[in-house]
Amino acid sequence: MPKSIQTFLASARSTVNAGIKASMKQKILLVTGNESADLDSFTSSLVYAYMTDTHPRKKAIYDQVIPILNIPREELVLRPDLHYLLESLSIPQADVICRDDFLQSLQPSAMDHLGNVDVALVDHNNLLAEFGKLFGNKVVSIIDHHEDEGSHLEADPRIISPVGSCTSLVVEYFKSYFLSGVSEEIRDIAQLALAPILVDTSDLTSKTTETDIDAVTILVKAISVACEVSGSDFTEEKYRTGWYNSLSYAKQQIDLFCLRDILRRDYKEFAEPTGLRVGISSSVKSLKWTVDKFGPNDFQKIIRNWAAERSLDLYVFMDSFSDPEEGHRRDLLVLPCSDAVKTRAPELISEAIKEFKLEPFKESEIFLDGQDFGYWKQRKTSASRKQIAPFVRRFLQ
Repeated sequence: MPKSIQTFLASARSTVNAGIKASMKQKILLVTGNESADLDSFTSSLVYAYMTDTHPRKKAIYDQVIPILNIPREELVLRPDLHYLLESLSIPQADVICRDDFLQSLQPSAMDHLGNVDVALVDHNNLLAEFGKLFGNKVVSIIDHHEDEGSHLEADPRIISPVGSCTSLVVEYFKSYFLSGVSEEIRDIAQLALAPILVDTSDLTSKTTETDIDAVTILVKAISVACEVSGSDFTEEKYRTGWYNSLSYAKQQIDLFCLRDILRRDYKEFAEPTGLRVGISSSVKSLKWTVDKFGPNDFQKIIRNWAAERSLDLYVFMDSFSDPEEGHRRDLLVLPCSDAVKTRAPELISEAIKEFKLEPFKESEIFLDGQDFGYWKQRKTSASRKQIAPFVRRFLQ
């Protein structure tokens, strides 16, 4: 019988707590998602790591597989949906390994001797920032659903496909595991994997592909059979619909956050070959809600401060929310920060208005007096950050 997801994560945490030394003879695989560290990044990295550790052939290669949440530990508090997920599956938060936990475990003697470490990327396909400097040449596998950046071409597997949730691709890759056996361990890992797929596709009603549908079918079946074998009650209302509703509600609970926390809780940053830097925040609350909550003056001040703190040339704020009258809605705000971008901003905005069907707000809805802020209702609601980021980045190159 395979180890539980809880036991697996506790073992990985013990390895990190003991410290990564140059003298270690263990072969280690790090599995990490992207820097926004949303539910999909966390879950796809944990499921991939657990499956690799459980798979007999893969296990023969690595002595320890370590999933890493690609944020500092102090940012865990900004992810209420992740907290709910961990609590529901009895996974101790202390066993979640964050980026700074791992980097602090690297003893000085190990920094220049990392030959025993490989890296698997999920939910992104280009290893950036400090991890990129340390392990950029150690990437051995990629599973992702963002635009292909053309990096780490030697990775195997190298699966990049535009599905609703990266976790769907991980489930597809390890499909035989979910179909081959039944146990409480499989039920837990299936419920874990189901979470981001349901959230990212709004329970298979938005941004959904056949891969996402197949993954949900496989996972729900695995949970059903495991419940039957263990004598537990199974209803799709509980394990799918109820699970989705509870996670979606938890994700929305940001009312007590300050604006800076809202800006950094789901944030991605890109450094272009030209030297220009762009940062993109995504929020579960509308732009109007955010401006009303903090006030137009403080909103503009804190946005500018955040862009300055991150040394950005261009800052983008986007949202995704449900409007009582219009259903799914998105807004987009753009702040050119440097002279290099300000001179080109009119062209960028003109193209964005056409590409994403941007519509001005009425002054009675939102009014920001800063002349450098551009903000619109985004009528092309199918365009998420996966589409906005490549569009903006191509413009800056």
